[in-house]
Amino acid sequence: MKQEAQFVKLPDGRRLAYADYGSPDGTPVIYCHGFPGSRLEAALFEAPARQYNLRVIAPERSGLGESEPYPDRRLLDWASDVAALADQLGIERFFLIGVSGGGPYAMACAYQYADRLSGISLVCPLGPLDQPGMLEAMRWHARINFRSISITPLLSTLAFRLAVIPLAQRWPQGIYQIMLAIAPPPDADVLNRSDVRTVITASIHEAIRQGSKYLLQEMALYTQPWGFDPADISLPVRLWHGTADETVPILHSQSLAKRLPNCKTHFVDGEGHFSLPIDRMDQIIEDLFASRINRQVTGIVDERDP
Repeated sequence: MKQEAQFVKLPDGRRLAYADYGSPDGTPVIYCHGFPGSRLEAALFEAPARQYNLRVIAPERSGLGESEPYPDRRLLDWASDVAALADQLGIERFFLIGVSGGGPYAMACAYQYADRLSGISLVCPLGPLDQPGMLEAMRWHARINFRSISITPLLSTLAFRLAVIPLAQRWPQGIYQIMLAIAPPPDADVLNRSDVRTVITASIHEAIRQGSKYLLQEMALYTQPWGFDPADISLPVRLWHGTADETVPILHSQSLAKRLPNCKTHFVDGEGHFSLPIDRMDQIIEDLFASRINRQVTGIVDERDP
């Protein structure tokens, strides 16, 4: 599978890569991919995008896939990149979906450009890892990797440059097999599908196209203060998380739900980190449309009915 990258030039001269899925003239939805991920990840949602007449636009963050690096970027810089992308595509208002590691980036957009959003859904989002309990709740290998990037960055750089990235570049199926081996049953069922395997393997391989440096940059950003407080996001947020998620524990969404002042949660029994967005995207989309925001003279109206 290969979805050729399209490009826009950002105000600072960088090229931002993205891919289009679904209906070219459909309702615009900007998709914030997970980690490690790329524009190819959104191919998983081609069918529901067409079913609901959506134009799903999947940009790649700086240094991942074919997007040019931004060496000193912050998490909030992504909001400016998304706004510039929408401007160049002639899109004034859009829906936003952030999955897993894309969740913090989607929230950055909601914080900085709330007036441009028609609605936002967070799906099994990663919480702020600098907050107590968030990192501790994750699997041991995630704890080691994120702690290492904060405490011993040189060691992390060597490990990724000499071992992790070469392995993933030469044998992406091996990385996928590791993911499958440690997946809980609901995720293993989904990851065993050939179509899912093709998309995720290609997405991870594309994410590391530029090597370890910018992958580690992204990891480091997750461990640092976000630069904003979710409590300052006033627009309605839809939040989805599976109770069987072992990749991003449900504690992350429970913590975010307490901070977000206008949040509707969907904690889905028995769903995992992959099974929830892949098998329930139609429900996620319908729920997102039900929260459509109309900006009127009197302010923001949260429409609860489709």
